[in-house]
Amino acid sequence: MRAGAIIGRLRSNWALKGALGLGLSVMFAVIYLLPQHYPLVAATAMQPLWVDGLIPFMPGAVYLYESLYLIMPVAPWLMRTKRELYQYSKALVVMNLGGVCFFVFYPTLCPRPADVSETNALYACLVALDKPLNAFPSLHVAYALFHSACCHGQFSSLAAGAFLRGFFWLWALGITAATLLTKQHVFVDAVAGAVLGLGCFTVFCRPRKMTEENTYGG
Repeated sequence: MRAGAIIGRLRSNWALKGALGLGLSVMFAVIYLLPQHYPLVAATAMQPLWVDGLIPFMPGAVYLYESLYLIMPVAPWLMRTKRELYQYSKALVVMNLGGVCFFVFYPTLCPRPADVSETNALYACLVALDKPLNAFPSLHVAYALFHSACCHGQFSSLAAGAFLRGFFWLWALGITAATLLTKQHVFVDAVAGAVLGLGCFTVFCRPRKMTEENTYGG
């Protein structure tokens, strides 16, 4: 994997990447926050399963939880063609629409620990800004696994080693675990998020499809 190849990819379609990144971020903020602050119907509390009882509350995992926003830009900025970026964007739009259908018409919440006064500042900030709604499906998990799959594809095309590709999968799995350790979600939420994220990757961004798309232009 050559540094020149990476720099070339970062520079390709840079204006489009910036515009799509901004637009998709605004879209996510709107569809995620509006149902939280203006719910149409009463939310249903998600019921923990036995596996949730085995998972301790670890507010320190919030740092790993919030690292989602570091993994997200990696794959799109390594994409070479407009077609790749459009496929990526379509996947995110579908993912967000899938989540918002539940958030609006069947809102759910994940009860948090009663006392968070002894937690760290980042966790206190999280619970102050993010209401315990929009639990099912977990878009946090969907985004993490979707982007790790995209990173796998991009680094494979750069002939990167298995260690680097595996690193991003471990990172995404760590973020998934952090959603449970911070009690932002229960196990069912995480499973639904995983299905949503990996499903959107398979439909829109799987390597074979990207190769077929790129054959017909960039």
